[in-house]
Amino acid sequence: MDQRELKTLSAALKTLMEEHQQLSQQVTQQQHLVNEIVQGIVAQLKPAEKKVTMTDRNVMVLLKLFDGVVVQNGWDNLPIPDDTMKPTTVARQIVSDQIKTDDIHRQTNQAHHRGGANA
Repeated sequence: MDQRELKTLSAALKTLMEEHQQLSQQVTQQQHLVNEIVQGIVAQLKPAEKKVTMTDRNVMVLLKLFDGVVVQNGWDNLPIPDDTMKPTTVARQIVSDQIKTDDIHRQTNQAHHRGGANA
């Protein structure tokens, strides 16, 4: 009260309430700003997300075609050098892990939107 030269307790309370209201408004404005920034970032990332998803699916199609060749010819009869097979195996594992992760994420989101796993 002495710092602001307030003479009564009611004047001090009024000042505190005004400060509280101003700070609340600032917080609300900052939250709105953060939400706008997040929405802008999400909008910019959506095309990249679609491209990544399509790339993953295209790789899976190629891997399935390759699997068909392996089934028809067998591993030993493939005209592919050994140094090519290892990156193919690694790529296959990466894509498989990504698809599993995406499926788990999708299932988790569906359970969340339904109100829980038991809903």
